[in-house]
Amino acid sequence: MTDQAHAAHSEPPGKPTAASRTTLSHIMTGSETNLYGTVHGGVIMKLADDAAGAVAGRHSEGPAVTASMDEMVFLEPVRVGDLVHGSSPKAQTR
Repeated sequence: MTDQAHAAHSEPPGKPTAASRTTLSHIMTGSETNLYGTVHGGVIMKLADDAAGAVAGRHSEGPAVTASMDEMVFLEPVRVGDLVHGSSPKAQTR
């Protein structure tokens, strides 16, 4: 097999998940609230999805989409002026 043919069939080298680490910060505004004065859960879900998409795209070096999600639990309300800050989890090492 030629070097060119071999290169076409080989998998790209792996990289650690830490190389794709991303953080997101967003100050919540009045346009993101519901009638109860708290931020819509869907807004929080979108922020989480945006961050996850950035991590997946960076890691795969290509486009990424959310295919499914099992669960999201809201533990406390988010209000106007709150800073929502999240980051992708650190890579587990063994």
